Amino acid sequence: MAKYQCPGCGYTYDEIQGNPHEGFPPGTLWSQVPEDYACPDCAVRDKEDFILIGGTPPDEAAQTAPSPAAAAPVTPAAPAAHQAPQPASVAQAPPAADTVYRKWLCITCGHIYDEALGDEHEGFAPGTLFSQIPNDWCCPDCGATKEDYVLYEEKLGELA
Repeated sequence: MAKYQCPGCGYTYDEIQGNPHEGFPPGTLWSQVPEDYACPDCAVRDKEDFILIGGTPPDEAAQTAPSPAAAAPVTPAAPAAHQAPQPASVAQAPPAADTVYRKWLCITCGHIYDEALGDEHEGFAPGTLFSQIPNDWCCPDCGATKEDYVLYEEKLGELA
């Protein structure tokens, strides 16, 4: 198994570990990662830019590997490149008329989750409270964990 490194930020994709957060379970070979994959840390470098830094290159591995029947291929439930796995829609009761919706800020990249708007792409209907989002959810922009979000308070300019 091999390791591939992003030359921009140093992120390393290890075939042994995979990247479950990105939808690639342990054992996912680099050749099984989609060609449109981008670095999950910096999102600047594409798959073609990654450099083999450890392990056996694929062509040498084929010469020394056991027969294909002995090693079943791993098929990742891969989402589109650099997108977090899609959570199931969050079931919720209709919000009360006096519900105050808040905004949550990802301290890593600045993404804002607005409870009033939800995030249909992530499976959260408008009105989905941050507390209703599963704890294993992550930022759709940078992959930070839910714990990396803080309450966002908009500052209104003072009137003279």
